[in-house]
Amino acid sequence: MVYEIPLRFNKAAVFQQMHISKDSNHYDEFDRVYKELEQEIPTYAIAKGTFTLNEAADIGRLIHEGLSEVSHLVYVVLTLGSEISSFSTSYFEQKNFLKGMMVDQIADQLLFNASDDFYHIIREEIYRKRNFSLTERYCPDDYYIPIQNQAIILERVDNYELDISITEGYMYNPPKTMGYVYGADQNIITADKDHDCKFCSNFECEFRSDFEKIC
Repeated sequence: MVYEIPLRFNKAAVFQQMHISKDSNHYDEFDRVYKELEQEIPTYAIAKGTFTLNEAADIGRLIHEGLSEVSHLVYVVLTLGSEISSFSTSYFEQKNFLKGMMVDQIADQLLFNASDDFYHIIREEIYRKRNFSLTERYCPDDYYIPIQNQAIILERVDNYELDISITEGYMYNPPKTMGYVYGADQNIITADKDHDCKFCSNFECEFRSDFEKIC
């Protein structure tokens, strides 16, 4: 089953990630561009996700040692589709770098926010209805969890409607796509939080400090 997640982003967060403040030079221009994009973005992005609950077998421990003892894994894929990346690229091709960068930043925020909101749907289906408690989220990256696991995740979900492919370097296409897993077991306690930055090696992530404030 494919779920559609409402789009959620806001100026304060976008400007914070882009290091824009009211004291910034050309703030009025940044504000004008944001207001234009705020109206345009919903035309080019739609957040859709799917997940599946499978027996873990030996795959859990291969992904991360934190998944070595659970009976099941929940594989999750979430995407904004291809149009939002094309929208950003079109501005770069026009040498309108401000709009291109701002679209890209908004898209990143949309994707992270959608993953947070999707967690509540997953928790309802897996924990409330099927009685499986969930671990924290484990997302493939370049260090802690091998990026090759992105292919495994994609293989295990129903990808027909989402139409996501994977490159030889194990990156998703469309680019604004996430794949991750939760451990699931009827004999564990559900984790206090969905996401923990300590499991991610992307230390330059603009969202890291925001997550660490609540983790």
